[in-house]
Amino acid sequence: MRYALCNEVLRHLSFEAACRWIAEAGYEGVELAPFTFAPAVEQIDASVRAAIVRTTHTFGLEIVGLHMLLWGRDDLHVAHPDPAVRLRTAHYLVQLVQFAEAVGAPLMVFGSPKQRSTIPPITPAQAVSLWLDTLQPALRRCEQSGVMILLEPLPLAETDVLNTLGEAVAILEEVRHPCLGTLLDVKCALSETDDVPALIHQFAPYIRHVHLNDSGMRAPGFGPTDFAPILNALREVGYTGWCSVEPLDYTPDPQQVAWGAIRYLRQRC
Repeated sequence: MRYALCNEVLRHLSFEAACRWIAEAGYEGVELAPFTFAPAVEQIDASVRAAIVRTTHTFGLEIVGLHMLLWGRDDLHVAHPDPAVRLRTAHYLVQLVQFAEAVGAPLMVFGSPKQRSTIPPITPAQAVSLWLDTLQPALRRCEQSGVMILLEPLPLAETDVLNTLGEAVAILEEVRHPCLGTLLDVKCALSETDDVPALIHQFAPYIRHVHLNDSGMRAPGFGPTDFAPILNALREVGYTGWCSVEPLDYTPDPQQVAWGAIRYLRQRC
């Protein structure tokens, strides 16, 4: 199993210091949150993009993808009733694909619950339709580069749009776009069933990436979730992608959490 760390966990460090620490801890990859480099992706210029690639390679790390795509961008929304907002969001998503291309990230995880949740009078079903429409320019760009956009199921407590892996798969079956996929987010899977391995076996062909976190948004080894059956199920279905540690609760501190998570995963799973 290949493990990566989401870089926002160590955003209090410089990116170089974070990569050094991630590599020394034993991770092989890093998943990037664009907001850790600039408030807007277009502000990350070519020299910074090149430095990101150079730094990760210097420490033997692979950039496994992007996530938190619209973090802090309350002016953007993929399913807003105002077409002008959706158009602005569509343009920004294209810029994110261009950033992914520049740093060699093969995928972009679309979570961003605030920027996809319903705004009256839009319903959840209408929101999904608008979301897919807003994604079209970015998907056209993806067709040129091979970057894949993954629709991330998230718990109902975070958003009322796309809450289960089954819903994500139904969308993929309907759309059938080669650059659109989904992922297993353990936190979300735990909110829909206590048998995450069964979900993995059911939807294995559609799982292109994995986020490791528990129901309390803590890292593996820091909460009640036993990750061994989950990782065993991934091995049983022949999953060969990345597993990114993505905690949002950094108690007792970010470096202890990141270090403890990889120790737990390597030693017990």
